[in-house]
Amino acid sequence: MNPGLCLLITGLWWPGWLAAAELDASAGAGETPAEDYTADRVQRGVSESINGAARWIDSFFDDDRFIAEDATTKVRLRQSLFLEYGDGAENQTRVGLSVKVPNTQRKLRLFVGSEDDTNKTPDTLFNRVDTSEDTSAAGVQFFAKSTAKQNLSLTIGVKLDSLELFTGPRYRHTVPLDDWLFRFTQRVRWYTRNGWEATTRFDLERLLSPRLFFRQTVEGRWREEDEGYQYEIRPSLIQQLNSGKAIEYQWNTLFKTTPNHAVDSSTLLLRYRRNFLRPWLFYEIVPQVAARDDEDFDPKLGITFQVEIVFGGKDFRKTRKPESTPPPAQDS
Repeated sequence: MNPGLCLLITGLWWPGWLAAAELDASAGAGETPAEDYTADRVQRGVSESINGAARWIDSFFDDDRFIAEDATTKVRLRQSLFLEYGDGAENQTRVGLSVKVPNTQRKLRLFVGSEDDTNKTPDTLFNRVDTSEDTSAAGVQFFAKSTAKQNLSLTIGVKLDSLELFTGPRYRHTVPLDDWLFRFTQRVRWYTRNGWEATTRFDLERLLSPRLFFRQTVEGRWREEDEGYQYEIRPSLIQQLNSGKAIEYQWNTLFKTTPNHAVDSSTLLLRYRRNFLRPWLFYEIVPQVAARDDEDFDPKLGITFQVEIVFGGKDFRKTRKPESTPPPAQDS
């Protein structure tokens, strides 16, 4: 069976698809030993610290995972320039608008622009595999559940470049694992012209220190219109310099399964992002070295310059204090 179809079936059968829309079950009755309460407090403190760090990073870098769960009013304008040795310059302008619908308790938002707009480089899954795809869209997103543990939403929209309608759910589930945090994200879409698409993402995260965060990401995409399956393995180390500056060290390897299972590209990059002059103004400098299959894996140097304006949305400066640490265990 096609591996992408297997992931699609797995996502549809994941218990959270149904359970996430219901109210959380209350805790069971009965006495619990004092040491269990202490262990629970320590575990909860560790999980909250990792979660807080992840939210700060995703909001500061405006990651696509953060964008997909941000039910606030927000305007984003991004201008980027990509230069690579031996090739011409590539300019890209992205505009996005997200509007929270009043009186819906952040259950409903309207969006216009690039729904999957992100800081990904030209060698990541959704750019390297199909560079001709324009992801500009407009639509509405309904949030059935939105908590730190689970997020479930349904999106209905239209791609503006092709006037193609699409719809489908997105589900995210977070599981604490001692000093680690595991995140499963599944998005399923149906397009009127191109049929089904399933995107699956696994994140394993750990807070190494108050200012150092590690994330291992595996992300794949299956599309009915394509042959084979594409996925990427992306370890990242993020260093928070202060409340307005951060550096991400990333190694991204993209794989393809057709005609043979092989590496499509491998990219090492460093992303420096800074908030400057105004709270809504950012810039990025991203040097990289990439080796690609269609270029016989000859290393090529490149660099991206980007300026971004963000009005509204969640305030990343209030999301996490960099000095925060898990609370110490206390005797009950």
